[in-house]
Amino acid sequence: MDGFIIIDKEKDFTSFDVCNKIRHKFFTSHVGHTGTLDPNATGVLVVSLGKGCKTLNLLEEHDKSYLCTIEFGKSYDTIDPTGKLVSESFKEIDIEALKKAVDKVALKESQIPPKYSALKIKGKRAYDLAREGKDFEIKERPAHVYEARIESQLKKIDNCYYVDIYLKVSKGFYIRSFVRDVAEELGVDANMFNLRRLSSGIFKIENSKKLNDITEDDIIPIAKVFSYLPHVELKEYLLPLIKNGVQLDSRQTTIDSPFVAVINGKEIAIYKPGKNKGTYSIEVLL
Repeated sequence: MDGFIIIDKEKDFTSFDVCNKIRHKFFTSHVGHTGTLDPNATGVLVVSLGKGCKTLNLLEEHDKSYLCTIEFGKSYDTIDPTGKLVSESFKEIDIEALKKAVDKVALKESQIPPKYSALKIKGKRAYDLAREGKDFEIKERPAHVYEARIESQLKKIDNCYYVDIYLKVSKGFYIRSFVRDVAEELGVDANMFNLRRLSSGIFKIENSKKLNDITEDDIIPIAKVFSYLPHVELKEYLLPLIKNGVQLDSRQTTIDSPFVAVINGKEIAIYKPGKNKGTYSIEVLL
């Protein structure tokens, strides 16, 4: 059982919870995922099965898009309502000032990840250090916003304001950090009230299913997922060699990206550039 499933993750499930349920559902131990979603977040979680797990590094480079609801008026140590409330400041929010703040933060080429994150600091998860009350620093990291736009009117409920923002971002981008930085620009308290992932690379929310609704028919074959890669037709004599994991070189192709090896019109394997220039290492047999 090899391939991928697009899960519409529900709230209160960790990414590990979803993988664990898939293991039991399909009686397989080889399950992975790309792009962790916090328990409080919903939406696209790509789960791999069997040989699909070997190709996760090819998927993780893809951009992601989200719909984020920001709540202005309350700040939590985790930058979302799952954490400890640390301050409140019920100030009026101006839509034009908000647009300027969003645009300014979106232009940044780096960000500081939240302290409550899975990043490792000297071998320990940042969120574990934060929960222990340890003092530590997280360095700024490259991050890119490809698109950011306000998707709703400002809504005032009780003393808080709420707004929906669409974001298309690079790998490793933290939406909570974006919310924190927008709040700092405005000089107000805020948190990531809701987050829904709409896409992860080629995987879209409209093609996803709730965990309980998934069946074997929903498993997408590896070859179909990577159909966008260049296809390189190879000589038939290479078939047994490829099945034994042979490395290819410039005698077969000079392509400078991952590709699908094809023999007699059939996809055989996925290759990627090797450590040495002009060589290609097998990623997975199809």
